[in-house]
Amino acid sequence: MATLKDIAQALDLSVMAVSKALRDASDISAATKARVQEEARRINYVPNQSARNLRSHQSRLFGVVVPNVNNTYYSNLVWGIERQAEVMGYQILLAHSLDQGDCEIAEVRRLLARQVEGVLLVPAVRWQNRFMTLELLRQSGIPVVMLDRYPAGAEQFQQASWVVCRDQYGAELATRHLLELGHREILHLCGPNGSSASAARFGGYRKTMGDSEAGFRDNLVFLAGSDIESGRKAISQAISEKVSFTAVTAFNDLVAVGAADVLQHQGFRIPTDVSLVGFGDGLLAANFRVPLTTIRIPQIELGTAAVRLLEELIRGAAVDPRELPVELVVRYSTARVSPPA
Repeated sequence: MATLKDIAQALDLSVMAVSKALRDASDISAATKARVQEEARRINYVPNQSARNLRSHQSRLFGVVVPNVNNTYYSNLVWGIERQAEVMGYQILLAHSLDQGDCEIAEVRRLLARQVEGVLLVPAVRWQNRFMTLELLRQSGIPVVMLDRYPAGAEQFQQASWVVCRDQYGAELATRHLLELGHREILHLCGPNGSSASAARFGGYRKTMGDSEAGFRDNLVFLAGSDIESGRKAISQAISEKVSFTAVTAFNDLVAVGAADVLQHQGFRIPTDVSLVGFGDGLLAANFRVPLTTIRIPQIELGTAAVRLLEELIRGAAVDPRELPVELVVRYSTARVSPPA
């Protein structure tokens, strides 16, 4: 592998002069810099980033922990993170928590051992020991930015912040859309307990229904989760309890797809018999057999904003959590309520 010494010998310069030229130091002439850069290209010189990091006492690494990058929602977050980190001169180390608290804390410990300068985290949903990861990072002096959701009480951690979308407003948009189509019996399939996103989206549904002539009814609310199977189970429970409904709002697109699968197997036509709204607008929403009306989250922008916020925390700046806008995307899974037979 080519070294600084090889360039110095070829150009009859000192290693220090070559190093300064490659770092664009002000005390090296433009002509010398051009000669050094040309020679570096000719011999395919690649800087030793590890050595640079040791000298500067900076790793230029961010740790990223998501539940599962195979989910396109999280892969879009990671794409935004990686793209913005590269612009700012950082690299990322990626880890998966599988949405399990024990796995999350183990992965964060591994990242700390690699001397990351900050952590970007989609926190695992849990009730017990929900601050364990934040406590570990506080003790280590490492700032953290949470994406998509955060545990209640996270504001007590000075070196922690978060970037989320306007979850409550998104749920209000979804519910209002169905009300404007004439629906009055609207199910809500909640996300997992302990998630700020779940609480906010349920709050948006509850507020909008409560402000409408239809009113809020708790028998139209069913606990789902965040995956397709939980959507299947929640809608199956509603059907088995013989709850009357003409529309469904779901915690996310995966829950909506699970609900749609059961509804269609039970003979319901979407949207003729039941209208359905998801949340997220991932790849599946637009390409499902009945393209989903959904709430679009700017997923890549969430990742980008989180990196910028983390860099501010590293610099010691006082920062506030950030909410990004959402929008309603109307496709084929919603229609005006059918008149009584």
